[in-house]
Amino acid sequence: MPIRSIVAGILVGCALFAGPCLNRRAAAATEPAAIPSAAEVRQLLQQEPISVQTWPAWRGRLLAWIGDTNRHTDPAYDAARAFVQAQARGNELPPPLADDAFAWYLLGSVPLQPAGRPVGSAEGATAEKALRRSIKLDPNFARAHRNLAVALLLQASSGPKHQEALREMARARQLDPTLSAREPEVWAAALQHRYGDLERLSLQALAEEPGNIRFAHTAAFAVIYNDKRPGPRAPAVKAVLDRFPNDGTLVCLHGAALALDNDARAAQKELDRARSLGVDPAAVLSPELVRQIEKAAAPGPLEWALWGIGGFAGFYAAVMLLMAGTGVILAQRTRGSKALELLGDQPEELVREGQVIRSRGESALARLYSLALFTGLILFYVAIPFLVIGLLGVTALLLYAIFLLPRIPVKLVVLIFVIGGGMAWGVLKSIFTRPGSGSFGIPKTSADCPQVYQVLTEVAKRVDTEPVDEVYLAPGSSIGVHQEGRGPFGVLGVKRRVLTLGLSTMHFLTVSELKAILAHEYAHFSHRDTFYSRFIYQVHLSIEHALGGMADAIGKLNYVNPFYWFLWLYYKAYSLLAAGHSRSREFLADRMASSLYGADVFTSALTKVCTDGTLFEMTIYDNISRLLEEDKGFVNMYEAFRSFRNEQLNEQEREELYQKLLDEKGSLFASHPTFGERVEAIATMPRAEQTDTTSALQLFPNPEEIEKELTDFLTGFMHHVRQLQMQSAQS
Repeated sequence: MPIRSIVAGILVGCALFAGPCLNRRAAAATEPAAIPSAAEVRQLLQQEPISVQTWPAWRGRLLAWIGDTNRHTDPAYDAARAFVQAQARGNELPPPLADDAFAWYLLGSVPLQPAGRPVGSAEGATAEKALRRSIKLDPNFARAHRNLAVALLLQASSGPKHQEALREMARARQLDPTLSAREPEVWAAALQHRYGDLERLSLQALAEEPGNIRFAHTAAFAVIYNDKRPGPRAPAVKAVLDRFPNDGTLVCLHGAALALDNDARAAQKELDRARSLGVDPAAVLSPELVRQIEKAAAPGPLEWALWGIGGFAGFYAAVMLLMAGTGVILAQRTRGSKALELLGDQPEELVREGQVIRSRGESALARLYSLALFTGLILFYVAIPFLVIGLLGVTALLLYAIFLLPRIPVKLVVLIFVIGGGMAWGVLKSIFTRPGSGSFGIPKTSADCPQVYQVLTEVAKRVDTEPVDEVYLAPGSSIGVHQEGRGPFGVLGVKRRVLTLGLSTMHFLTVSELKAILAHEYAHFSHRDTFYSRFIYQVHLSIEHALGGMADAIGKLNYVNPFYWFLWLYYKAYSLLAAGHSRSREFLADRMASSLYGADVFTSALTKVCTDGTLFEMTIYDNISRLLEEDKGFVNMYEAFRSFRNEQLNEQEREELYQKLLDEKGSLFASHPTFGERVEAIATMPRAEQTDTTSALQLFPNPEEIEKELTDFLTGFMHHVRQLQMQSAQS
């Protein structure tokens, strides 16, 4: 900021010493009792402008206010000076002003007002004539003697006039001891723009009168105005400010000094501090100067960008910590013995009229989790545009830096453009990622499997939910439900309920055990778990696609890519939160199944799914892969597995597998509780009163044909995957 422009802007500050000090006493012991407010003065001037007719009234007011130090009455004194100046004809005032010592005093003060230029001997001589007329009419008017001393000093720094000035000041102090002996010299130096002398004289006067803040103002003013002063200005003004730390005017002047020293940011802080002290900087430094300082202090585009990045990073760091922390806290209720508390106190009746009685804790925990998960989802999608802009911005900065080089490597430019654009596109398109069908297997209608659909309808009624719309037979052991629909998150259009039944498990489950498992799965519909899981899955899928897009664009360099780590950390934090929600829903679904079909039946079913079902997938998938390498395949993989299980797996090995399940350690990131936690959580629930021990496989017509159908299905699927892997390896 140019020094001249700042100095020009500070001209308003001349009134700090020339206005109040030349017209009224520098410091009064107490404020006059009848001093009006600035608003009252403005209103009075508007209602009763100063004129020949109103002069007697205004003369009395101005004399009564002459001790005002708060500057509220400045407009009235300005108007009075303008009035007497307009009445003057040459060097004379007309009657009745001609015989008024106060009128001549005001007229003599006019040449001593700052006007942006040095005041010299000519102005001093003009002021001298009027002030001598004032003293002639009233020899005891102390301020007229003081102002005459100033006028004489403007004309001579030595000689008779200088000596007379000293005598006039002595007379003024004799008439009014509150006046300072240093005032005429200080004001004369200020009016003549002798800023070096003004600083020195003001500091001397301040040393003699430590409580006279006017001299502090003029000292600070002299430091700022003196463009020939060597070194920084702010320390000198700060030394004066330290004497009056809560003076808003000095704070403003310190701000101006900081601006002159090219520290606009610190200057802005001082202007803000002045406002907090009740002083408007624009009234001290001029509105233009204040605007210049604020403009210079405003952050530039790069700084705004850095602040934006920092704010974004800080906000989302807090969000991720909060999600992770909430996930850890809530997880304590969904792990180990704490899961028992989740189920609440056992009521006397667990089942009434064929349906389970809900626990109060279910709805409270669901609401808490739902709020947290939904908030995390919204914040993730809000972050996507910022990530895209950030990636494009970094790309642009790298390209800009390259273009500053003496020789521009074209290949590097293209590479950066492709990588940056690729990452940005990978993140952007993750918003539009849509999950494919969650169904894997062969669809079966009620006409294909009427008994299965009959069981499904029975269980749905007991769980108090609608039956599924579609059933898929899967080759493995998985049994699960999901909900599909159109639009974002599947919330539009028809919402299809889909059940996947792993046929391998049907070989080991009884009908009662299958019903217990189905009750568990249907409970996810009843508890609206499938509604929430769509959102959780969509966030996971979007982040995975975004991470995959970055990996495709930059590869291992993602280890130093902050945008990659942001997404990775968000993924982990959200997963931690979502995992606790998922575990809580599993416990509640277990409770539903155990309440309806007996804890012993559900535990038995769960054991078979976790042991025999897992064992099936551990052995059959590897065997199919090995046979495919030999261009062979199973005719009926289920028959082969039963042979292996019954003939090659002894009781000890089965027990070891079961014990391994019980010893499984839980993870905060696991979507399901451990087998041991689930068994412990329902251990005290009632046992089944009656059971149907018929094999669940008998619910299917022609089980052997279905087994062969699924064997061909899985073999064909794995063959297709194998072909894709081979093509990818060759490319």
